[in-house]
Amino acid sequence: MKLHILKFIFLISISVSLFSCENTNDENAIDPLDGLTKLKEGYALGASAKVEIWGKKNFFVGYNNLAVVVYDSLNPKEKITDAHIQFLPLMTMGMGAMAIQHACPVENPDETAIDDVFPGALAFIMPTTTSGTWKLGVAVHNHKNDKDGVANFDISVDNPTTSALSVFTALAPDNNKLVLSIIEPSKPKVGINDIEFTLHRKVSMMDWPADDSYTIEITPEMPSMGHGSPNNINPVSSGNGHYKGKVNFTMTGEWKINVLVKKDGNTISKDVYFNLTL
Repeated sequence: MKLHILKFIFLISISVSLFSCENTNDENAIDPLDGLTKLKEGYALGASAKVEIWGKKNFFVGYNNLAVVVYDSLNPKEKITDAHIQFLPLMTMGMGAMAIQHACPVENPDETAIDDVFPGALAFIMPTTTSGTWKLGVAVHNHKNDKDGVANFDISVDNPTTSALSVFTALAPDNNKLVLSIIEPSKPKVGINDIEFTLHRKVSMMDWPADDSYTIEITPEMPSMGHGSPNNINPVSSGNGHYKGKVNFTMTGEWKINVLVKKDGNTISKDVYFNLTL
């Protein structure tokens, strides 16, 4: 009899323990959309999918980290986590026969969602103006039903007060049009900070691929104080057009990060810099 009672108590203890662990895991689960705002939502009808675009703030000129969430339009509570997602940005400048259209650099999400979210990025090269408007298509190939569709959005791209992107034509002998975006530090602090850029090259108005064949050198300076800083590490390619290094800020205030872009040892950039305030 005592043995049966002990077994019963043991089973109850295990059940409580598992339930407690399950609750703890739920409470500690990280929401991939935490801190983000839903920017757009619409339907990719051919794919039977509802598309949501999330970001930290509204679209802006520079490198935008975005999160795409896809739902089954026939079962709105069911997320689609196995799909091929493609960004289709398009800016139209002017009207009628005189209109000019172009895209911008994109980083399309992988085909498998991470925590039910498809992370990707766009580097918008111009803001929305009275003469230039942006549209963003999100193409979805739904692997569940093997169907395709596109959700189309009219979007507004803001011009940030502090520039986060530089578009320039490389000096000879390169002559390529390049897009240099600064990603980090997003929250600069006194001391050593991670610094990260992306570099894309214009092939055509619609094709802006990432390029890892350049080298980048940085020289931070504090113009108001007339000094720079030691212990900086020039960014090096980490793949997919990303270049990562370290930048050192020795005090609070306004800093200027001068950037040299080189190809085969030749400096091909001129007067490229980014301002940061600590």
